[in-house]
Amino acid sequence: MNETIKLIRFDGVWIVSEVEEIPDVEFGDPDCVLRYPYEIEGTCLGPFPRYCRDREFIVRSSEISLITDPNDFLYNQYLGLVETEKPEPPTIEEFEE
Repeated sequence: MNETIKLIRFDGVWIVSEVEEIPDVEFGDPDCVLRYPYEIEGTCLGPFPRYCRDREFIVRSSEISLITDPNDFLYNQYLGLVETEKPEPPTIEEFEE
């Protein structure tokens, strides 16, 4: 499965996140990567988990009770937040140095 932006119910919390499946893992081991997860807080999004700088988490898909596509409002809000977080790709000049 390619990275996709999904709305998930994880451990009792609604989250919007990039989700990637980890293939060929042992049953019961973490098998899913959440990148740049944001918790839904009313009509706003806040970093998940709170009080943490990490932006990538490996979890068990068995902890996800629902996974679906976010509505357009959440999707666009999420993209705006993640765009400010992701590092800029290197320029040609940086490769030449």
